[in-house]
Amino acid sequence: MDILNNREWAIIIWIFILILFTLYSPKMKKIRRAFRKVLKSFFVKSIITILALMIIYITIIVFGLFKIGLWESNQLKNTIIWAISVGALSLFKINPIKKDPHFFKNSVFDNFKLIAIVQFVVGIYTFNLLIELLLIPVLVMLCTMLVLAKTDDKYHLVEKILSRIMAIIGIIFIFYSTYMLATNFGEFAKIQTIYDFSIPPLLTLLYLPFIFIMMVFRTYELVFIKLKSQINESKVQHFAKIYSMSKFHFRIDLLERWVSILPFQDTSSKEGIKISVKQIFKMVSTEKDPPEIPHREGWSPYTAKQFLLNEGLETGYYHPIVPEEWFASSPLIEVGNDIISNYISYFVDGNEYIANSLMLILDVYSRESATIAHSKLLSCIRTLLKAALDLDISSDMETAIMKGKNQIFKFDFFMVTIEKNDWSKNRISGYDIKFVLSKI
Repeated sequence: MDILNNREWAIIIWIFILILFTLYSPKMKKIRRAFRKVLKSFFVKSIITILALMIIYITIIVFGLFKIGLWESNQLKNTIIWAISVGALSLFKINPIKKDPHFFKNSVFDNFKLIAIVQFVVGIYTFNLLIELLLIPVLVMLCTMLVLAKTDDKYHLVEKILSRIMAIIGIIFIFYSTYMLATNFGEFAKIQTIYDFSIPPLLTLLYLPFIFIMMVFRTYELVFIKLKSQINESKVQHFAKIYSMSKFHFRIDLLERWVSILPFQDTSSKEGIKISVKQIFKMVSTEKDPPEIPHREGWSPYTAKQFLLNEGLETGYYHPIVPEEWFASSPLIEVGNDIISNYISYFVDGNEYIANSLMLILDVYSRESATIAHSKLLSCIRTLLKAALDLDISSDMETAIMKGKNQIFKFDFFMVTIEKNDWSKNRISGYDIKFVLSKI
């Protein structure tokens, strides 16, 4: 196959034209200044060091594949494209990668899915250079318009039309590639084609350890920055760094949990640091085998955290905030699609072993959509009562929730408190409703 196909040449030509326009057009002065600032911030020691390590690592991989006969010099183009589009970009997506538990598995298997094979075949057979030069700006414009149309529901019709146009273009590409494959199969059925298809996923597989190491390094770097503000004594701070590395190793999820509870721990001494680390391992052990809690005493916090998963309210870790008080909370979940949104959140309070208070808070900023927000709160309360006490909501409680009335209800060993707090004294004309299910 050629070093560059017509589509790649077309992309290079358009990039060159865009660069020339940016460099010499009087209308692009602000863009040039902004671009210089971006370049200046890019060429810093930390970024250059990581990119240099990436290049060294990839070079070692490629040399190893070359020595065992799995890489040839005609794969240089594919390797460079992969290094830029996958290797370098992955380094700038470390945080999203860390949050995706399936990233490492999907990174390999996605390369062998049917869609990847189709994309590969379509990429082999290109149109003549003139058609490709016309296609590139058209496709870029359509993709940009489609992305913008998806940002607002009022452009739904435009999004629908653009999606169909893109689908038609995709079908044309597939039909053309299928025709070329059928009429010129000899050009496709070469050893070179196998190399072209297999080298990128092979490089991805061998690159994953480097991504993992960078992810661990970045996590420790951020944690050590936080330690500077959380531990005043420099000797204790240094000890905390060494001790955390010796105990957590590559378990960065535990490392992050540890630094999140440090503000509530004694960090004035080395012994306090040791106790805080032991606390994390104790928490993990308890989560794996939580103790049984008698019904009249409350709930297992690790069970209570799961009560509202079906309502989209997932809490974080259950952790201490003071020696005898533990806590877990969900993020604020948006209710409705108004410009000014309302929010709902869920909280679990108790001690180390027993949750004795479950709370929902509805923050209403938009009174126009208050009914929708109250309905969401009512749905969450129904789910919570059923999960926590195996009770159905009463009509009186339902009325109190929908109307925002302060009221108290009692059930054997538990009580429900509904409290409305009006913000009319503040600049924001809204209110919040607290629903608390607690042990009496």
